[in-house]
Amino acid sequence: MIDINDWPVLAKIILVTGPFVIGLPGPAILAFLVLRKDYDIACSAIKSNPYLESIKQAWGGRRFKWRWMLMCTIAGLITFPGLALRRGKLDADELKRFPAALKIKLALATWLTLMGCVWMIVAYALLELSKGR
Repeated sequence: MIDINDWPVLAKIILVTGPFVIGLPGPAILAFLVLRKDYDIACSAIKSNPYLESIKQAWGGRRFKWRWMLMCTIAGLITFPGLALRRGKLDADELKRFPAALKIKLALATWLTLMGCVWMIVAYALLELSKGR
């Protein structure tokens, strides 16, 4: 069984703070992109996805929260386009024409957020396993 109580203090601190150090920059990057002209570029670059178009009309141009949620949706679509491409809900040429620098920023933000969430789940599991002892 895993016993976290036997770990050095530094390892415990890294285990607990790691998800926040890794995961929080992702949403912060997306918030930064929303406040810049990158938001308009990202919204105008994809027109073929019907779901994205409907939430652009519902959320776009309003308060910061809705713009940030729309940017998160675009980041997910750009980072993991496989299902949308297979179903014909995204044009492959449109995805290729998406600005490369913005695509990298969106992918970085998505992966940082996902890695932070995975780390948090693993840390929680380790803490629960340590309690069972």
